[in-house]
Amino acid sequence: MATDAGDDAPLLQRARGGDAAAFAALAERHAPRLLRFLQTMTGDGHTAEDLRQETLQRALTRLDQVRDDRRFASWLLAIACNACRNHLRRELQRHHLGDDALAKVAASRRSALSSLVRREDALRLALALDRLPILLREAFVLFVVEGLPYAEIAAITEVAEGTLQVRVHRAKALLRQQLGDLVDTVWTRSP
Repeated sequence: MATDAGDDAPLLQRARGGDAAAFAALAERHAPRLLRFLQTMTGDGHTAEDLRQETLQRALTRLDQVRDDRRFASWLLAIACNACRNHLRRELQRHHLGDDALAKVAASRRSALSSLVRREDALRLALALDRLPILLREAFVLFVVEGLPYAEIAAITEVAEGTLQVRVHRAKALLRQQLGDLVDTVWTRSP
């Protein structure tokens, strides 16, 4: 759901002034992208919704930190990235994930990805994404799934564009090792 960045500025100004309806409108406008990103990263719709709510709570309390009103969407996605990183790190600490745990990938992940590949390949794809290190997965999802340019991803993640290109390249290489030609048929964008 692409929105004109200028559309956010008037709502953002009103939200900064305490207008709850303006913030609710911003939250609703950006909800689909946040949920898509968070669900792809976590593989679970409930977790994605929890992280979306956490993201919006943090954003509401930090509206004064938005430096450029035209980049509100990127600023919000950066908060979601940080919330997701923290969640995934906590999960990795809580569970020492191995292949047995990966075999139990949530059905929501499979259905979210089934539009990209045939249904029988969705599970393989979800498992392969889950095996990627968090930072590689994040760069890959933002670039390939969300279709963001490297410059915007760099602003969101505070990582150099060259580093992001390397991360996407490494993610694709790891996915290609696991999935073979399926990667090339699913993702045609290249860094």
